[in-house]
Amino acid sequence: MTHQTIRISLMLWERLLKSLNVALLTALLGVGLYALVANFSETRDALAKFFLKFTQIERFEAFNVKAAFKVDQIAESAPIYHALPSDMRDMLPDDIRSLRANWVERLLYVGDQGKLCDFESADQKMIEDYNSDKHLSADGLITMKDSREVKAQVLEDMRQAKARNREWRNGEPRSCYVTELTERGRNVKTALVQFLRAGFAAATAPAARSDTKVADMAR
Repeated sequence: MTHQTIRISLMLWERLLKSLNVALLTALLGVGLYALVANFSETRDALAKFFLKFTQIERFEAFNVKAAFKVDQIAESAPIYHALPSDMRDMLPDDIRSLRANWVERLLYVGDQGKLCDFESADQKMIEDYNSDKHLSADGLITMKDSREVKAQVLEDMRQAKARNREWRNGEPRSCYVTELTERGRNVKTALVQFLRAGFAAATAPAARSDTKVADMAR
């Protein structure tokens, strides 16, 4: 084996390691967001917290592969960012940066969260969800509108549960509401979904590109 052959082999090995590590980092981000969207109940909270912390890292080093990025890059890498008018585009990175892990989940599930109420005896999860909705509303990403219809449905559910001697731990609903994404909220959700899609695309592409490069250099 000649010196030139060894040198080429080492170069190919180094590039392969870099591609594998970049693919791993991207896949971790993709899986984290996919778990949120797919609603894996046992892992979604942990993965959501991991995703928020991971995307706030400004520098990561492993196997001589360096990646530097911020949460802003989630917005700036999404196609919607470049399609928005300047005023909405300027708000998108700040809106994403302001999110917490459980707020991300609430935002992604707006419109598919069942009957939303502030209960007299709410458990910790209900309290956190209600507070998350209030924060998202205060930030201008969703609207919260009182709903007498939802409250009537929940009161009927409570009445039927008691009539059948079923446990009802929540107490009476003090108020009930429906949520809806604002324009800014839709922009944030779209950016997150586009980031997820790009993550999965990038996670599968490097291996194919590496195989092609190796084949080309071997010719």
